[in-house]
Amino acid sequence: MDSVTKFFDFACRLLARRDYFTDEIRQKIFDKGATLEEVTEVIGKLNKFKYLDDEKVLRKYVAEISAKGKGINYLKQKLFEKGCASLISSKNLAEFYPFEEECAAAEKAVLKLGNCEKEKLFQKLISRGFSASAAINALKTRNNLN
Repeated sequence: MDSVTKFFDFACRLLARRDYFTDEIRQKIFDKGATLEEVTEVIGKLNKFKYLDDEKVLRKYVAEISAKGKGINYLKQKLFEKGCASLISSKNLAEFYPFEEECAAAEKAVLKLGNCEKEKLFQKLISRGFSASAAINALKTRNNLN
């Protein structure tokens, strides 16, 4: 078995367990000792068979983050930590995590956080990765309900 086949099999085993971003798979193959040429060939083969789909993975990841009550800045941070900085710059993340959806998640988070001072709630929302505008919007909605 040649090295490209070995690394391709490794990548397929990873993808059988869960979805990965292309950059994550690329890094895992590098970590196994592959050369740049081998990694490029493996990624090409994975794309040929449509085993990698960053948009699909990003949509699922955004749904998880939204359900956890986290904002777009949290999403950006997690993508950066996963080594997927290229997704942050190449994709318009607002397409995947629209402002309205972020505001809805922020409103749910406000309900979970209970009654606090407005400034404290704002800080808690910011610490959960919500944009300032989504946090302000959620606080306005909360005030309209009270």
